[in-house]
Amino acid sequence: MGDFDRKADPANGAAVVASAGRTPHRMPPGHPTPVRVLLRGLELIQMLNKQGPLTTAALSQKLRLARTTVNRCLATLEAQGFVEREPDSRRFRLTIKARTLSHGFDPITERLEPVRANLHAAAARVQWPMTVMRFRFPDMFIEDSTDRESGFAVEYFERGMTIPLLTTASGRAFLAWSSGRVRESVLEHLWPLRPPETQAIWPDRTALDRELAATRERGYGKSVRPLRLTEQGSLAVPIMVEGEPAAVVAVRFALSAVSFDEARKRLLPALLDVAHATHG
Repeated sequence: MGDFDRKADPANGAAVVASAGRTPHRMPPGHPTPVRVLLRGLELIQMLNKQGPLTTAALSQKLRLARTTVNRCLATLEAQGFVEREPDSRRFRLTIKARTLSHGFDPITERLEPVRANLHAAAARVQWPMTVMRFRFPDMFIEDSTDRESGFAVEYFERGMTIPLLTTASGRAFLAWSSGRVRESVLEHLWPLRPPETQAIWPDRTALDRELAATRERGYGKSVRPLRLTEQGSLAVPIMVEGEPAAVVAVRFALSAVSFDEARKRLLPALLDVAHATHG
């Protein structure tokens, strides 16, 4: 029967649809046989949600399905607006329409769609990897990135990954532009558990408050992270929606190649253009 075999469940007589190498899909007694192509499409969506953008070949291998089957599923999902092909890439990713299936309509996610479009449009010009992130307690959640489009990415930041709040430029930008109520609520939980490196930078809340005030004054968050051969600098600006930072867009660069002053002149304008895509 191709990729799936149907047989009777010896325990209760229920229909079982098993895919080679995967857990069988069991149906309660009396229910109709599962629709195999629907199961394949759902597995494909689950894989893209878990792993991030993937090529047809990668999906075929991970799902143990024929590539022609994967192509048909992707074509159907793409036609219905649930997946899209990455610009200048063979990889497919989930769209906003697919992401809202689990939680319903999300107006903030909709507002970020032009930001994501601007992010990828600016990738060739900026060259260094950029990310769009949202706060999901207690970390920053990566919504999108240009890492795969950048020739300078040392490590790949993919959608679904999380990074710390206090030690990153994006997290500091989020805190700096959050309302006092939101900021205090977040720090009430995170401040007692802050990592040692931030304890050395900010021995008390007064020191952190001064840093956040300086961040707002200069207009962007910044951070330095040690890598194996150099240090990585980051700049981040908030994406404001109705007075609160709905997300943050950031760029990472090697400090051995680009100083913070050069990044402010060359990369910051592009970040601001991306962040302002929600306006209008």
